[in-house]
Amino acid sequence: MRPEMGGSPVFKESLGTRDPAEAARLFVAANARLQVMMDEAEKRILAARSLDEISAERAGDIVSRYLATYRPDNLFHPFYSLARTFYAEETCVRLHGFVAERSTPMPMEDTDNLSFKRGRLLVGDQWLDFVRDRPRSVWIKACDEILVPLFRFATPPVKRIPENEFALMDAWNVRVEEDSRRFHDAVNNPPRARSRSRLDSGLRFGELLDRWAEARTPRPQTIHDTKVAIADLVAFYGDIAVSSFTKDMLLDYRDAARGLPLGMPRADRELPFPARVEKYAGTKLNRVGATTVKKRIGAVQALLGFASQEGWLEHNVGRGVTVEGAGRPKIRRRSFRSEELTTLFGSELFLHPTRLLDRRTKVSDLTLYWLFLFGVTSGARIEEIGQAHLADVVRRDGVLHIDIDDYVTDTEDGAGELEKSVKNDGSRRVVPIHDRLLDIGFERYVDALRRADQRQLFPDLTSNMFSKLTQEASRRAGRYIDRVVADDPRLVFHSFRHTFKDQGREAEIQERILDQLCGHAPTSVGGKYGSGVGLPSLKRNLDRIVFAAIDWDAITAAAANVKWVDLVQKLVARAKITSPSD
Repeated sequence: MRPEMGGSPVFKESLGTRDPAEAARLFVAANARLQVMMDEAEKRILAARSLDEISAERAGDIVSRYLATYRPDNLFHPFYSLARTFYAEETCVRLHGFVAERSTPMPMEDTDNLSFKRGRLLVGDQWLDFVRDRPRSVWIKACDEILVPLFRFATPPVKRIPENEFALMDAWNVRVEEDSRRFHDAVNNPPRARSRSRLDSGLRFGELLDRWAEARTPRPQTIHDTKVAIADLVAFYGDIAVSSFTKDMLLDYRDAARGLPLGMPRADRELPFPARVEKYAGTKLNRVGATTVKKRIGAVQALLGFASQEGWLEHNVGRGVTVEGAGRPKIRRRSFRSEELTTLFGSELFLHPTRLLDRRTKVSDLTLYWLFLFGVTSGARIEEIGQAHLADVVRRDGVLHIDIDDYVTDTEDGAGELEKSVKNDGSRRVVPIHDRLLDIGFERYVDALRRADQRQLFPDLTSNMFSKLTQEASRRAGRYIDRVVADDPRLVFHSFRHTFKDQGREAEIQERILDQLCGHAPTSVGGKYGSGVGLPSLKRNLDRIVFAAIDWDAITAAAANVKWVDLVQKLVARAKITSPSD
């Protein structure tokens, strides 16, 4: 208070009168002014103190990083918080009557030595009782052996004020409770055979990525994204050991990634990460979205979590790092409205199908034609449709359907080149062919492909680097919707999935059957029992959805003029697809 009140030990103010009555009156006013000055000084002190205070999260991070500096040959390995706690208890032996004789861990102790400690007083026991039973103002005085190294270790420096002392000791005592419990478990239940430490101080991020990919077998695109994130991380910090990586480093990497622009020329994308960050620092360009940054940081967190889980890291420093704004989709997809379905399926693509191969495009109008029709009548994802093989189009129980799965028969020539995938286990399902597609000529299209010795339902779809077949088809579908229906970012091919669900509910199809058709997990408890309805029932329910906004008669009449054999042969020749018999 003294510095805020001018620095003098006594605050004086003359009343300017010798008249006792006048002095009494002036004193009241002077005393009120003094009280206001003291209140304001106290506010300034509290404000300055609050700026100096650290959060519980920061205190926990300081304690974790400090304990991570201990080596396995330490006397208290692996219960490192008990080391400094031992010295705090030594202080309490003198000041508070603690028992001096207590058992400590020993490096590489065998089972017999651990069993010998059973029932004895262990390091940490008296300290935890002391903290629970005594006021904070008492036990904090015995904490210098812990606080001094913590304040010295903290980077950036932390001001030593009572609030920060308590924050650090609260975080420390949490670790003491954890280590004490594990120490007691080791004494009471010693391992039959001692295993070596799994900590790997020499592990680098590149090797960790390889181990993670082998153990977790993620999707190719996930592996690619993770490799990019790790390559940029290594470019930013060098090829450091994973054990030396800190939470602060991950936060700095996150903040650097936030500064990258939304789009870059190819030449700039090929620059090392630090060069990209430096080049675009301070520019006014639109920055990458929070979801993109989260994908990058999440890749690093996945590796750190895996390393911690496998015991190669003492602590997972990636836990708790967040990206503000991530996970909030800016654009929610919506269903097609009735008039939009009328417009889309009344366009040239569907009313003049004899011209489906008049234009040369990477993904043909013929393929786009069937993808749209399948999308609206099945609610299937575009990749689920696009990856289908002719072997997946089968008839069972009198119902023609498509098997949506990730299985490729060994008998298919070139099967190893035709990978398939599903989003999750629930996505594996059978999808009956709607009567409207049969009327249009789907079976004739399939027969033409089989006569041409094709394996895929859509021969002109080719895999990208992640073994996905429909990347370009999805782009073409989106551009066609923008041009013909509406330039609405919420309206994409996936909107057919929402539309199918809406149309099914309007037809009063049971929700569990709609879930089965779409490959969704059941939303009710009862829906999780049983294996679903059979194909004939699925087919009957599917055909009840009529999609009344679409002029099916016009589409069917136009398709009657199509010579599917000629069209497929032209498609195969154009795509230069060699049949197995060649």
